[in-house]
Amino acid sequence: MTFHVSLQFQPPDGPAVTGTWEREETADGTFEEWVYTYSAHPTARITLVEESDGVRRVLSEWTRDSGTIRHTT
Repeated sequence: MTFHVSLQFQPPDGPAVTGTWEREETADGTFEEWVYTYSAHPTARITLVEESDGVRRVLSEWTRDSGTIRHTT
């Protein structure tokens, strides 16, 4: 299982930064750090995704307008 964190600036084809980790704790820490760092940016979108066997599931996402949304199953 791998975990991906992405930081995307709008418009949808705007600049992006991504990272991939084997440990969820590391990826979640990066997610939180990026939220703290980019919380003032009006178009930033930060997403934490779990990938297993080629299937991706969004665990958390953040925008300045919505704040952090944690997805649970």
